[in-house]
Amino acid sequence: MALKQDKERTWSRLDDLWFDDDLETVALNGRPWVVLSDLHMGDGSRSDDLRHNEDLVVGALRHYNETGASLILLGDIEEFWLFDLEHIRARYEDSIYREIRKFGDDRIIRIFGNHDQEWGVRNDPAKNDGRVSQAASEGVRMTDAQGVPRLLLVHGHQGSRNADRGSWVSRFFVRLFRPVKPVARSTRVYRKRSATRSQIQRDFERTRYEWGKMRGALLICGHSHRASFASKSYAQRLKDELAQLQATGEAPDPRALDRRRRRLLRELEKEKEAERDVDCTDCEEDPLPCYFNTGCALYRDGITCIEIDDGEIRLVKWDRNEEDSLRRHVYVSGSLDEMVQRMSEAQGDIANVRAS
Repeated sequence: MALKQDKERTWSRLDDLWFDDDLETVALNGRPWVVLSDLHMGDGSRSDDLRHNEDLVVGALRHYNETGASLILLGDIEEFWLFDLEHIRARYEDSIYREIRKFGDDRIIRIFGNHDQEWGVRNDPAKNDGRVSQAASEGVRMTDAQGVPRLLLVHGHQGSRNADRGSWVSRFFVRLFRPVKPVARSTRVYRKRSATRSQIQRDFERTRYEWGKMRGALLICGHSHRASFASKSYAQRLKDELAQLQATGEAPDPRALDRRRRRLLRELEKEKEAERDVDCTDCEEDPLPCYFNTGCALYRDGITCIEIDDGEIRLVKWDRNEEDSLRRHVYVSGSLDEMVQRMSEAQGDIANVRAS
């Protein structure tokens, strides 16, 4: 069931948060951050899509805690549409929850998503003090060294009719489907894991890109399970790399070039099969760097997250190497100062056009 987008409502909700004086605001500089979303933690059964990546999440959390990063849980950390908290906690209490608590409550910000929006009325196992009130919020702003808001972080379900206003209907049908989900996976009816194959409409990115462009803000979200960086999806970057290879012409090692091309084509085919070959920007040749997406922790070959550290923002993937050891590698990175500068210049251009 595709989650229908309401552009007007999406922009209205994002504006409400962006201009809310009471929204939690933190300084962008001075400490490293890691942004993680869409774990969809379950009970460890065959209906729990995270169970095969549990060790990757634990390893990544351990790494970020040891490096002194602060943690932003950007929604849908738990899968309450399918599972009760007591069963989720029983499964992950001694692994993921334990690693999260090691950060300390002052280094954790929890943002709720459409699958875990109950955190205002529950004891949070990710917190050491277990307080119920203010357990999660809808978003957080980040400011630069001068105190100017530059980034807005939300889960991203705002304006999705089935996930926002009508989430109870979606939850009902998801719960109804749960008993047959493992059986359906073994048939032609349900070959792809729903957690990997995005159910979000393809205009999701464009709606949020246009909002960031209009407000001069860098928007970071999750929800769609489609990792994006600086307004380009992974599929778009694969296409760009293929185009560069095509333009290379003669190469010192044509066999190596061909192997690289075939690898890129295989990766691109995976993105197409999972319906993640999206265009964030309506085919702009040089899009503004205003939309980012963390991806999720449910891919068959790893998990993705976003790091912010020392003036740089990175899209990172954690997976396993040939020896089955955990491996961190950076997909793409860029300077936050340069991105903010581009956004500021674009805002000036927009203002000049409106004034003329």
